[in-house]
Amino acid sequence: MSKTVPEVSVAHARVPGRLRLRCAALLRDRAAAARLEAQFAGMPGVRRAEVRAASGSVLLRFDPAHDWQMWRDSAWSAIAAALDPDAGSIPRSISEPPPIQPPATGGTPWHGLPLDDVIVRLAGDPDRGLGHEAAERTRIRTGPNVMPQEAPPPRLALLARQVASLPVAMLGASSVVSMATGRPIEAVATLSVVGANAVLGYVTEGQAEHSIAALMGASDQPVTVVRDGREVRLRSADLVPGDLYRFRAGEQIMADARLVRAERLHIDESALTGETLPVVKDPGAAPDPGAPIGTHANMVHAGTLVAEGQGAGVVVDTGARTEAARIALVSQTGTRPQAPVEVELDALARVLSLGALAACGVFLGVGLLRGYRPSEIVGDALALAVAAVPEGLPTVATSTMAMALRRMEKRGILIRNMRAVEGLGALHTLCLDKTGTLTQNRMSVVAAIAGMDDADPGDSQALERVLRAAVLNNDTDLTGQGPAAPSPTENALISFAEGHGLDRAAHCRGHPRLDTIERRAGRPWMATLHGGRGPGVLVKGAPEAVLRMCTRVRDGARSRPLTAADRDLLMARNDAMAARPARVLGFAEGKRPVAGEDIGGLTWLGALGMADPLRPGAASFVAAMRRAGIETVMITGDQAATAVSIARELGLGRDGTVRVMDSTELSGLAPELLAALVLRTDVFARVSAQQKLAIVKALQAGGRIVGMTGDGVNDGPALKAADIGIAMGESGTDLARDVANVVIRDDRLETLGEAVAEGRAAYGNIRRALGFLITTNLSEIAVEIVEALHGPGEVETPMELLWINLVTDILPGLGIAMARAEDDMMERPPRDPDEPIVRPGDFRRMGLDGATISVAALAAHFVGMKRHGPGPETRGMTFLALSLGQLLYTLVAQRRDITDLKLETLFANRALDGAMAGSIGLAVLPFFVPGLRKVLGIAPLRPADIGVSVAAGLAPSVIVLGRRALKLQLEEIERHR
Repeated sequence: MSKTVPEVSVAHARVPGRLRLRCAALLRDRAAAARLEAQFAGMPGVRRAEVRAASGSVLLRFDPAHDWQMWRDSAWSAIAAALDPDAGSIPRSISEPPPIQPPATGGTPWHGLPLDDVIVRLAGDPDRGLGHEAAERTRIRTGPNVMPQEAPPPRLALLARQVASLPVAMLGASSVVSMATGRPIEAVATLSVVGANAVLGYVTEGQAEHSIAALMGASDQPVTVVRDGREVRLRSADLVPGDLYRFRAGEQIMADARLVRAERLHIDESALTGETLPVVKDPGAAPDPGAPIGTHANMVHAGTLVAEGQGAGVVVDTGARTEAARIALVSQTGTRPQAPVEVELDALARVLSLGALAACGVFLGVGLLRGYRPSEIVGDALALAVAAVPEGLPTVATSTMAMALRRMEKRGILIRNMRAVEGLGALHTLCLDKTGTLTQNRMSVVAAIAGMDDADPGDSQALERVLRAAVLNNDTDLTGQGPAAPSPTENALISFAEGHGLDRAAHCRGHPRLDTIERRAGRPWMATLHGGRGPGVLVKGAPEAVLRMCTRVRDGARSRPLTAADRDLLMARNDAMAARPARVLGFAEGKRPVAGEDIGGLTWLGALGMADPLRPGAASFVAAMRRAGIETVMITGDQAATAVSIARELGLGRDGTVRVMDSTELSGLAPELLAALVLRTDVFARVSAQQKLAIVKALQAGGRIVGMTGDGVNDGPALKAADIGIAMGESGTDLARDVANVVIRDDRLETLGEAVAEGRAAYGNIRRALGFLITTNLSEIAVEIVEALHGPGEVETPMELLWINLVTDILPGLGIAMARAEDDMMERPPRDPDEPIVRPGDFRRMGLDGATISVAALAAHFVGMKRHGPGPETRGMTFLALSLGQLLYTLVAQRRDITDLKLETLFANRALDGAMAGSIGLAVLPFFVPGLRKVLGIAPLRPADIGVSVAAGLAPSVIVLGRRALKLQLEEIERHR
């Protein structure tokens, strides 16, 4: 047999306790397959193994508590032994698989080891890199370099979530009883309601998952490594520990690596640490095992971006072992609290269900005492159960949030879980990540100095020479995609100059670059030498360093000698610009130096200050949240001074004061003390991913419903723990989008404000719809109990009540849920999280209104009893009166305030008008369809009977409107006393 290393790949590992591998060497090798299956059968922990020579696949079933990567490593050894039985005994790891240390507990502190030790441990080579065979063996052992992602919910779990509620369980139970008692039509009708609700929720949430998944970027990008002394391009998934990895400006770092070389290397670590400005990297930085991740100057980490320069490093960790993956693991193992409306609807469902069971128990007892036959009273109790359980409750709640979700999606807000729709409207505190959320996470020129004077950044004439120097002394080529991709700083300079109308191509042709003096350690400036007419040398760099090289200054159209007072004034202006905060670059020009001479005798041109600008509308968004009573808190990895400056621009703080808490103050605080302090803090600075998580949990411990916005890997744990996790869809990382339940597709904060308003409106509409459903169901319960107490044969049939519920609950409930939001919706404070969705006062009002509807329906019932006695005619009169009474009540239920029910607004909700018209048509349909009349147990009505029923149907709404109007009038009189 061949002794070459077998190619083994992981085909599937998402299901716990299952691992499918593929090995081309096993194809059609039945003997090796049999040997391998026998080896697996003897391994402790393996529950089942299937090796198929026809496909070269290996399926392992094992204890789900074990790490699949452990079995992958053991399987590779077993496959190698099965293919080459003469190679010796199977390694011990096969019979006793070694436990793999979970990434979350921390790995080797590579930044704290001497570089030589790192190379020796990884068997790497800082010049030639790994050999191809050694790299392949390592890849099989460590697996692909892929960031772990949380698996989407299984389809069955998503479907099951739609029916996991007590009202749905009671409907299911009633359908079982219907089937058992010979009423299959009732059982099918009830289950149809449950099925329709489940399908609606499943489709809506499934589409949201699909939309968010479409935003996830491909994690497998090409990378440059050195193998066997040659530079090659590989998929990032093939990077392995020990690889010599090269990277340059514009590229994303795809693994953790210890630096061996760096040239002007600046890394944007905002996705990992939240720090705005790129961090300077130095391979020679002194190892410090205890240093936090943001100070690892001798390391680059997966998920960060090369902002400037280039470098090379020995890969130390890949995939699930990188620092980014450690943070991701915290995100994926965390749990999100239930949405507020989810908790409240569950509690309400329990109350309603227990009330329904109690009513059925009372009904059964009364019936048996009245001498009803058991078979008869069970059927009537079933009818009462149908009346008591609001079939429309799950459908209306689901549909209301589904419609809000659709409206949000059109505005660029993707909602993963429908219950998060209302959660947005319930927010008390919104934690705003600064970099990439409040700011644009890109450099832009925000301040300028022209010669000696502060200049308006929009004044291109005053800045003409500075702009020319900015485009000529620049490593970005004319396409922006040259051999060295543009850094954010260089890009900002180009964009600024071109935005002022400067023809960069013409300047480059007129002043071709002849040579470059690169910036390096100890030389904080860059010089370019040019041909053509004009200055022979242009210098760009740290203002203090550039000023030291200058003897003259550009003052308007001329130049003059630079004095000591000028230098002091320019440095003061530089300090003021840097305090904004901004990264400041000075520019100077002069004659091209003779070979061997130092650059000097330059003329100072000016300076440009660059910063990460606020997103358009960020300040107005914060103001809108304040008007809505939502506290806004900024969380950032930046220094406190930078954070405070941004906070003041945003208008954060109270009474003109911005309260700041630094990460050093957070460390070691007891949870109780932290919970008290976070409620009085506006800005958290220099915080880590774990500290963001602690802040969110502390706010929740204080009784707040918390939202968290973010775009980086370091935001992942807090996004997952928050009641509402909100990720940026355009600039955010895959991890942030993966764990958030809300994604802003276009990164615009204004759409988030609209989503909060939509969430508040959805809650108000659900609340009104619930009030309507409970009121009408109470009226049905009252009618049933009174009829049962009055005499045998008078109770409405289960199908009759089910038809009433279907006709009067679902469509009208949806119509109420589509009512327009109040104009002052975003001017009110958020609701109290301890306040139930249906308050005690609401139950009193519902009971009174329900009694009014039931009394009117019973009046029609007793008129029918007097005329026709118990039977289909009387049931028909009661059916029509009860249906119309409930349907016309929707006009009252759409607004809680009688003052908003003027004649011109009474029919302003077109959706409700259409729903009511359609439902009235369905309510009278049985009187025109003989087969349906027979199923419901009713008979055609005479004109006089119709008149009585219609009058009884109109009466409740008139009485309720009159009662509310009288109450308002009495309150007005009381106020004027």
